[in-house]
Amino acid sequence: MKLGLENIRALLESLGNPHRSFKSIHVAGSNGKGSVSAMLSAALQGNGYRVGLYTSPHLVSFRERVKIGDEPISETHTAEILSAMWPMVEQLHATFFEVTTALAFKYFAQENVDVAVIETGLGGRLDATNALERPLATVVTSISLEHTQFLGDTLELIAGEKAGIFKHGAPAVVHVDPMLRHVFEAKAADVGTSVLFADDVRLSNEYAHLKPPLEGLHQEKNLKTVLAALAVIGLRIDPKRTCEGIAHTVILTGLRARLEAYGDERFTSRGASLILDVGHNPDAFHMLASHFLRAGIRPVVVIGLAKDKALLEVLGEVARFASRVITTQADHHRAAPSAELAAMARILGLRAEDGGAVVNAVAHAAAGARGGEVYLLCGSHYVVGEYLARMERDTTIKRN
Repeated sequence: MKLGLENIRALLESLGNPHRSFKSIHVAGSNGKGSVSAMLSAALQGNGYRVGLYTSPHLVSFRERVKIGDEPISETHTAEILSAMWPMVEQLHATFFEVTTALAFKYFAQENVDVAVIETGLGGRLDATNALERPLATVVTSISLEHTQFLGDTLELIAGEKAGIFKHGAPAVVHVDPMLRHVFEAKAADVGTSVLFADDVRLSNEYAHLKPPLEGLHQEKNLKTVLAALAVIGLRIDPKRTCEGIAHTVILTGLRARLEAYGDERFTSRGASLILDVGHNPDAFHMLASHFLRAGIRPVVVIGLAKDKALLEVLGEVARFASRVITTQADHHRAAPSAELAAMARILGLRAEDGGAVVNAVAHAAAGARGGEVYLLCGSHYVVGEYLARMERDTTIKRN
């Protein structure tokens, strides 16, 4: 990882500055930015626009990061664009994320998208995506303590990094805790733009009956952020077509693992159900806890986390709603050892067992599943992605 804009600007210059040829909406935040980006893309598609969508990380295929509509970039386009930029990549020693961002911008330009929704990777101010110069609008979702070694160790410092995507003349839409509003107001004044706080927006009657297309109480906040952003981007937006697009977000964008009910026959044949979610920090798990407690459900939580996350805080939130825990460990160098997670969970009073590798943990959970039980596989894109990749490869496991 190497934060800063020098490399990405040089890469884009070598490609003819493709980011200057399409309209964009730039989205940052600690939690919710993936859902907001997907809903924005779906709403714009509903209005007839050809929409690029750049998100990270991926679950199964690298190409998921770069889409037009719900269609990932092809292997051929990926290879052609990477080949063209590779001499400059080697000269600059560019990072993975810098290369991926340049790939996305070049692809969107050559495919003539009407607008691209661009999600930041880490932070905002020094994120490679911040090479965008004239977005239609910038959007910031919730703020929480994350990546403190890069972004700062207070909410105010992290908010300041996220607000670093603000641009002169590009309206900013923000949905954060009121105590952080001053950070965004100051940044907007500094760069010369307006800031609209989504909580202050009164939605028109055309949206009165629109429900979030994704499960979870927190998605109501994300939906309001999307509608506020659509109101300021300056494009033709029809409320009816917007509602139709947003209602079909999952189909139109291929968004996965946001409280997604997944039909694994090993569970469903026993009358149990499996839900996938990629929440991975304390705030995300606080939202999960609120969702399940509100629904009166105490799931069995199969969880794996990256070792650089706030493990005890996440497990503390899990303890609020889980009936028991099976820990797991993705095949990734950042994965926290599942045995350590299980030990931490027991310290917090959870019934916990070490499930080991993802394939083993899920198989173990399925073998003990009983009718009416809900299982939640969560904690990391690596965990959920490894499971989905196995499901796609293994034809002996049936989906329904």
